[in-house]
Amino acid sequence: MSSGGLSFDFASVVANMNTATSRVRQAAKDGMHDSVDDLKRIAVDIAPIDSSDLRRSGNTTVRETAGDVVGEVSFSAVDNSGGTPYNYAIWIHEGEYNLGPLSAGSPGTDGYDVGNKYLERPLKGEADKYVRWIADEIKDAVGD
Repeated sequence: MSSGGLSFDFASVVANMNTATSRVRQAAKDGMHDSVDDLKRIAVDIAPIDSSDLRRSGNTTVRETAGDVVGEVSFSAVDNSGGTPYNYAIWIHEGEYNLGPLSAGSPGTDGYDVGNKYLERPLKGEADKYVRWIADEIKDAVGD
């Protein structure tokens, strides 16, 4: 401060903002990881089962893009027996069919039965929980 003026060091403000932004990004990624892991767990347990290939194929990814955090759960079970590779994970998810004995005898999990829409049903049903988990991680990172 000189001649009655006021000086302010913006460098420390910018540094603190960058640190806070970094903590928020990491918290969002952590919450997203928890969410996609949980969604995969449920989806695996309610996916129809025959050879277990579909259930074993579950995969999660979390990535940051242009200010967003994106989480994905995917399944890919490919049958090559017809000469042309066919990803039956999509048909099993979208189709209408009778469950085989292993699927019909499987208990499901978390209130979800084994069957089609094995990824969509828990995504919609657990969405509020996942939003809450991500928000809680961010809230913890910024200290309220």
